[in-house]
Amino acid sequence: MGARPHVLFLVHRIPYPPDKGDKIRSFNELRALNEVADVTVACFVDDPADHVHAPTLEKMCKELIVVPLKKGPAKLRSLLALPGRGSLSVAYYRSAEMRRRVAGLGPFDAVLAFSSTMGPYAEFFPGTRVVLDLCDLDSEKWAQYADRASFPMSLVYRAESRRLRAYEVEASRKSAAATLVSAAEGETLRTRCPDANVCVVPNGVDLEYFDPEAVPVRGDGKTLVFCGAMDYHSNVDAVQHFFDEIFPLVRREVPDARLRIVGSNPAPAVQRLAESPGVEVTGRVPDVRPEICAAAVSVAPMRLGRGVPNKVLEALALTLPVVATPNAADGLDLDAFEGADIAEQAPAFAAAVVRRLRAAQDGESRFPQHRRVLQERYSWAHHMKELLRLVLG
Repeated sequence: MGARPHVLFLVHRIPYPPDKGDKIRSFNELRALNEVADVTVACFVDDPADHVHAPTLEKMCKELIVVPLKKGPAKLRSLLALPGRGSLSVAYYRSAEMRRRVAGLGPFDAVLAFSSTMGPYAEFFPGTRVVLDLCDLDSEKWAQYADRASFPMSLVYRAESRRLRAYEVEASRKSAAATLVSAAEGETLRTRCPDANVCVVPNGVDLEYFDPEAVPVRGDGKTLVFCGAMDYHSNVDAVQHFFDEIFPLVRREVPDARLRIVGSNPAPAVQRLAESPGVEVTGRVPDVRPEICAAAVSVAPMRLGRGVPNKVLEALALTLPVVATPNAADGLDLDAFEGADIAEQAPAFAAAVVRRLRAAQDGESRFPQHRRVLQERYSWAHHMKELLRLVLG
């Protein structure tokens, strides 16, 4: 029996605990890699509280390198990059300590870099197979931010979109493969960089963990839930949009409807929503499953970004009805789920929510058939087979 391959996993945020979108994906990638290879993990920690999780990660890899990322100096690096041509996001994660620690590693059979911002650290290993998991085209998000921002930030966001787009193309061309969550973004990158090996590796869901039989809580027929990291711009925009444009239409038809916003680090704008009738902001919770199961409907009114948010997959796994915008369902065939609706404009979204609330009040509140579809099409085990093929060749 031959020696196991040695893989370097570069991650922009410590991949544990798997309690937010990017960390859920990176954790599952690490778990899959660890089954077939010796893994050295080099990651940043941007929340000092996450240092406590290092011992858990050490059990999942051959070697763990953790580098603190202090937000003040990181923002300064981005600011200093403004006069140049490089990406502000890449500058944010430019760390002398990470460069020093990574440069002393190796050799490796392969390198997996998680997100475009970790791409530069893979360059220390010329001749080594590198796979770049972009996850999403962040350049597209910055363009969307620019469309909604006011001057002068709109100019900054637009410039960052152009700079990061150029870097995404360059890094993808240099890599053995570049992976994305959604087919639409995969096609966008192929158009921009025809000579890159662009592959789609969608997000999945842990059906054993998100098992409704393990969560005795059941919905009350009037609560809507939105889950996510509430300092993330796309999530903040989504709940503000829902509160301003959709929730009043829902309450007009269902006066006792409630909105429960669940997730860590709620931004001030999100915290202010809790001052309004019918809205609760929880902050970080120890277990998101009871929060989802206590609701009648999960809402995902995303306007920024594209892909398959974990919040949608997790709600489906817990058999909840889901109402989502097209942006929140890109890459996910919601037509295969009886309890899912897609709506973009506020009146249609509100009408779908009201219809689901009334059905829940009539006892039609759960869709166990969701789990069969997820098992067949959206399990982590299924998607990680493709990632391992790309990384290990």
